[in-house]
Amino acid sequence: MAITIGVIRGATEEEVKSKKFNIYMGISLNNKWFTKRNIKEYILWGLKNTKKKFCVVIADAIQSINYNVRDNYSEKTATEKALKEGDKFLKVINELLDELPKEKRKLIDIIRWADIENDTNHKITFPIFLKEFKTNILFKEEIKNIIRDFISKLNRPNINFSEEKIEKLSLYILKELPELSDGFTYNNVYYNCILYPFDSSLLCLIEKIQKKEKFQELSQKLKMNNVFVELKVI
Repeated sequence: MAITIGVIRGATEEEVKSKKFNIYMGISLNNKWFTKRNIKEYILWGLKNTKKKFCVVIADAIQSINYNVRDNYSEKTATEKALKEGDKFLKVINELLDELPKEKRKLIDIIRWADIENDTNHKITFPIFLKEFKTNILFKEEIKNIIRDFISKLNRPNINFSEEKIEKLSLYILKELPELSDGFTYNNVYYNCILYPFDSSLLCLIEKIQKKEKFQELSQKLKMNNVFVELKVI
């Protein structure tokens, strides 16, 4: 088994490995890549390379948007299902932490999506992205195109995603954007480097906004300091 680094956005490999950033990983509920083995490898790599602490983010409550729009669950049922799936990941992660020495366990935070939305930066930044989506046609189309690209890769040809559904699904991205673009603070630790197994058009867009190559007026309203590392477990 080996770990390799693919695309890095917002920093260099040397900066990441020099423990310049507090590293975290995000777990998407429906992504089959997040097996117990792969999560463990991410945790170990993160502990080795993080500045102070490592965080595992279980993106549970936000997944209710997909269950509601894509799978036609009621909002209540969608939320219950998302949190239940989050509970399963929490159990797996706690089992992994039990395998670590006590001094290593102290360096790991485990949080859920509610903690992300309670972050001060998220509360300030999410309304900025939401307003941009509602008032800037070009930005809105960028977000909707990312949704369309994602849908095209789903193996669900019999499901029709109307423009209304695409717009509703865009809320998932808009809620992700504050964390993906500028990280978050938890227990007085600023986490500003995310590990994920795949690069994406969304992360490419974020980097272009960070560099002021797109939506310059929007970028001036934001901090945009987060780093993305595509980390592959082979």
